[in-house]
Amino acid sequence: REIFMKYLFVIVLLMQSFFLCAEPALEVKKLLEASPDTIEQSMDSIDSLKMLKKQGVIDEKANVQGDYYHFYFPKKEIVIFGAKLIALDHEYLTDYIGCCVNPGVAVVLKRMDGFNSNEIDAFAKQHSCNINDIEKAHLPDLVIKQVGLANDKAFLFELSCKQNDKIHEY
Repeated sequence: REIFMKYLFVIVLLMQSFFLCAEPALEVKKLLEASPDTIEQSMDSIDSLKMLKKQGVIDEKANVQGDYYHFYFPKKEIVIFGAKLIALDHEYLTDYIGCCVNPGVAVVLKRMDGFNSNEIDAFAKQHSCNINDIEKAHLPDLVIKQVGLANDKAFLFELSCKQNDKIHEY
């Protein structure tokens, strides 16, 4: 009986660490699923961003910010759709500065060994997102420098779930 309790305790610890590691990936997925039209008002997207900040996964303030975009670089490894999260872009209107806000969320991902595109393809189709070659993604120069585009170009891609992606539904 004592041995059983020890095994049970170890299993519970292992499951807890698995769920703690998996949770940030779920929060990123919630952000991607949020409607771009309501990205500022959506409590789901705001709560997910707050959760990632509270867990220390991303900084309180965006690492790279300009016009309407806010890029965060994860401080902890997050695997989503079998790829490593490299950057998270949360775009929204704070103050109108002219034109061209494209509200929503996009992520820069790096394919890992054993990457299978089936899951991300299904997600993109279900949520009207676009999967873009990294060279076709609109990334600020500071972000390009940070993500190591020169070294990892073949492994990097963008999953964009912004308003303009939703307009161009298939």
